Parts: sequence; structure tokens; C-alpha cells
Amino acid sequence: MEIEDDEGKVLNLNCNERSYVSSEITWLLKSLNFNPVDIHGCKLGKFSRNDPLITEDYEMLVVAEYLINE
Repeated sequence: MEIEDDEGKVLNLNCNERSYVSSEITWLLKSLNFNPVDIHGCKLGKFSRNDPLITEDYEMLVVAEYLINE
């Protein structure tokens, strides 16, 4: 990726992205001792617990709690 900073200097960045589906997020959270509470859909940058996750969503809001082993 090539970007230009505020002073006009061109920088080259090596980027690596990975997208996840909700089932992968759920599995990852469980494997790290989290209890997934809810997964919601959102429109770019507009996170809300009122929106159900749909296939057209580019982002998702994940609410989880960490399970402490006592």
C-alpha cells in the first residue's frame, strides 16, 4: 500500500488483512476463554446493539465477557 503523509512524503506499507465470519469469531473467543454474548451487525463505523448481523455487513459489533477460572 502506498500512502502520502501530511508533508507529501510517499510511504510504502506492507499490509496483511484477514476478515472473519461470526462463527470464526465465536470459536476464537471460546478458545481464549471468552463467552460470546452477542454479535450485531453495523454500518461502517455506526455500531449499535439494535442491528442484527446480516451478510451485507462489512463490520460487526462483538460483545463478550471473559470467564475467570476460580
